[in-house]
Amino acid sequence: MKNETNKQQLLNYLKSQKLMSLATYGDEIAACVVYYAVDDDFNFYFISPQDTQHCINIAKNKNIACSIADSHQKVSDKKIGAQIQGEASEITGKDKIIAVLKMWHQMNPGVESLISFDKIKNKIIESRVYKIKPFRIKFFNEELYGDEEDEVFEF
Repeated sequence: MKNETNKQQLLNYLKSQKLMSLATYGDEIAACVVYYAVDDDFNFYFISPQDTQHCINIAKNKNIACSIADSHQKVSDKKIGAQIQGEASEITGKDKIIAVLKMWHQMNPGVESLISFDKIKNKIIESRVYKIKPFRIKFFNEELYGDEEDEVFEF
Protein backbone atom coordinates (compact mmCIF):
# COMPACT_ATOMS: atom_id res chain seq x y z
CA MET A 1 0.00 0.00 0.00
CA LYS A 2 2.89 2.36 0.76
CA ASN A 3 4.11 1.96 -2.81
CA GLU A 4 0.69 2.93 -4.26
CA THR A 5 0.47 5.96 -1.95
CA ASN A 6 3.97 7.04 -2.99
CA LYS A 7 3.09 6.43 -6.65
CA GLN A 8 0.09 8.75 -6.27
CA GLN A 9 2.36 11.35 -4.64
CA LEU A 10 4.66 11.03 -7.67
CA LEU A 11 1.74 11.57 -10.06
CA ASN A 12 0.55 14.58 -8.05
CA TYR A 13 4.06 16.04 -8.21
CA LEU A 14 4.37 15.45 -11.97
CA LYS A 15 1.01 17.14 -12.53
CA SER A 16 2.14 20.14 -10.47
CA GLN A 17 5.08 20.86 -12.78
CA LYS A 18 5.18 22.12 -16.38
CA LEU A 19 8.74 21.83 -17.70
CA MET A 20 10.73 18.74 -18.58
CA SER A 21 14.38 18.49 -19.58
CA LEU A 22 14.51 15.92 -22.40
CA ALA A 23 17.62 14.14 -23.72
CA THR A 24 17.69 12.20 -26.99
CA TYR A 25 20.29 10.45 -29.10
CA GLY A 26 20.40 9.90 -32.85
CA ASP A 27 23.21 11.01 -35.12
CA GLU A 28 23.81 13.70 -32.50
CA ILE A 29 23.05 14.06 -28.81
CA ALA A 30 20.39 16.65 -28.04
CA ALA A 31 18.88 18.11 -24.89
CA CYS A 32 15.99 20.52 -24.67
CA VAL A 33 13.32 21.78 -22.31
CA VAL A 34 9.67 21.21 -23.24
CA TYR A 35 6.30 22.00 -21.71
CA TYR A 36 4.53 18.74 -20.98
CA ALA A 37 1.33 17.13 -19.75
CA VAL A 38 1.03 13.79 -17.96
CA ASP A 39 -1.94 11.44 -17.83
CA ASP A 40 -3.05 9.15 -14.99
CA ASP A 41 -1.07 6.26 -16.53
CA PHE A 42 2.19 8.27 -16.27
CA ASN A 43 2.43 8.87 -20.03
CA PHE A 44 3.95 12.25 -20.86
CA TYR A 45 3.05 14.43 -23.85
CA PHE A 46 4.84 17.36 -25.44
CA ILE A 47 4.59 19.46 -28.58
CA SER A 48 7.61 20.30 -30.68
CA PRO A 49 8.55 21.02 -34.32
CA GLN A 50 9.58 17.94 -36.33
CA ASP A 51 12.78 19.60 -37.54
CA THR A 52 14.29 20.10 -34.07
CA GLN A 53 17.25 17.87 -33.28
CA HIS A 54 15.45 16.10 -30.45
CA CYS A 55 12.51 15.19 -32.73
CA ILE A 56 14.84 14.09 -35.52
CA ASN A 57 16.56 11.88 -32.94
CA ILE A 58 13.25 10.42 -31.72
CA ALA A 59 12.39 9.44 -35.31
CA LYS A 60 15.68 7.45 -35.41
CA ASN A 61 15.92 6.26 -31.80
CA LYS A 62 12.86 6.23 -29.54
CA ASN A 63 14.86 5.80 -26.30
CA ILE A 64 14.91 8.95 -24.19
CA ALA A 65 15.80 10.21 -20.74
CA CYS A 66 14.27 13.21 -19.05
CA SER A 67 14.10 14.96 -15.73
CA ILE A 68 11.58 17.13 -13.96
CA ALA A 69 12.38 19.40 -11.03
CA ASP A 70 11.00 22.61 -9.62
CA SER A 71 13.53 25.26 -10.58
CA HIS A 72 12.45 27.37 -7.61
CA GLN A 73 13.96 24.91 -5.11
CA LYS A 74 16.72 26.41 -3.00
CA VAL A 75 19.91 24.41 -2.51
CA SER A 76 19.04 24.21 1.19
CA ASP A 77 15.49 22.87 0.58
CA LYS A 78 14.52 19.21 0.77
CA LYS A 79 14.95 18.05 -2.82
CA ILE A 80 12.13 16.77 -5.00
CA GLY A 81 12.19 15.72 -8.65
CA ALA A 82 11.92 12.86 -11.09
CA GLN A 83 14.28 11.13 -13.52
CA ILE A 84 12.55 9.25 -16.30
CA GLN A 85 13.64 6.66 -18.84
CA GLY A 86 11.28 5.65 -21.62
CA GLU A 87 10.37 5.60 -25.26
CA ALA A 88 9.09 8.55 -27.27
CA SER A 89 7.00 8.51 -30.41
CA GLU A 90 4.96 10.89 -32.52
CA ILE A 91 1.20 10.66 -31.99
CA THR A 92 -0.94 10.25 -35.10
CA GLY A 93 -4.68 10.19 -35.65
CA LYS A 94 -7.05 13.12 -35.34
CA ASP A 95 -8.91 11.91 -32.23
CA LYS A 96 -5.72 11.08 -30.32
CA ILE A 97 -4.08 14.38 -31.22
CA ILE A 98 -7.16 16.39 -30.23
CA ALA A 99 -7.43 14.55 -26.88
CA VAL A 100 -3.74 15.12 -26.09
CA LEU A 101 -3.91 18.78 -27.11
CA LYS A 102 -6.87 19.27 -24.75
CA MET A 103 -4.91 17.73 -21.86
CA TRP A 104 -1.74 19.65 -22.77
CA HIS A 105 -3.63 22.97 -22.90
CA GLN A 106 -5.18 22.27 -19.47
CA MET A 107 -1.67 22.03 -17.99
CA ASN A 108 -0.26 24.81 -20.20
CA PRO A 109 -3.05 27.35 -20.80
CA GLY A 110 -2.81 30.50 -22.88
CA VAL A 111 -1.74 29.27 -26.33
CA GLU A 112 -4.89 27.45 -27.44
CA SER A 113 -5.27 29.69 -30.50
CA LEU A 114 -1.62 29.22 -31.48
CA ILE A 115 -1.36 25.44 -31.08
CA SER A 116 -4.38 23.57 -32.44
CA PHE A 117 -5.17 20.45 -34.41
CA ASP A 118 -6.21 22.52 -37.45
CA LYS A 119 -2.92 24.45 -37.42
CA ILE A 120 -0.97 21.19 -37.18
CA LYS A 121 -3.09 19.48 -39.88
CA ASN A 122 -2.86 22.46 -42.26
CA LYS A 123 0.88 22.83 -41.60
CA ILE A 124 0.44 26.38 -40.35
CA ILE A 125 2.75 25.34 -37.53
CA GLU A 126 5.50 22.74 -37.85
CA SER A 127 4.91 21.26 -34.41
CA ARG A 128 3.81 17.70 -33.82
CA VAL A 129 2.51 15.91 -30.72
CA TYR A 130 4.76 13.37 -28.98
CA LYS A 131 4.20 10.77 -26.29
CA ILE A 132 6.74 9.45 -23.80
CA LYS A 133 5.90 6.04 -22.37
CA PRO A 134 8.12 5.58 -19.31
CA PHE A 135 9.57 2.27 -18.27
CA ARG A 136 11.30 3.65 -15.17
CA ILE A 137 10.78 6.73 -13.01
CA LYS A 138 13.07 7.55 -10.09
CA PHE A 139 11.24 9.82 -7.67
CA PHE A 140 13.52 11.95 -5.50
CA ASN A 141 11.65 13.28 -2.50
CA GLU A 142 13.67 13.93 0.65
CA GLU A 143 10.58 14.98 2.59
CA LEU A 144 8.73 11.75 1.75
CA TYR A 145 11.65 9.28 1.86
CA GLY A 146 14.00 10.89 4.39
CA ASP A 147 17.49 9.36 4.33
CA GLU A 148 16.51 6.90 1.58
CA GLU A 149 15.86 9.94 -0.64
CA ASP A 150 14.17 8.15 -3.57
CA GLU A 151 12.04 5.31 -4.89
CA VAL A 152 12.14 3.71 -8.34
CA PHE A 153 8.89 2.84 -10.11
CA GLU A 154 8.95 0.37 -13.01
CA PHE A 155 6.25 0.50 -15.68
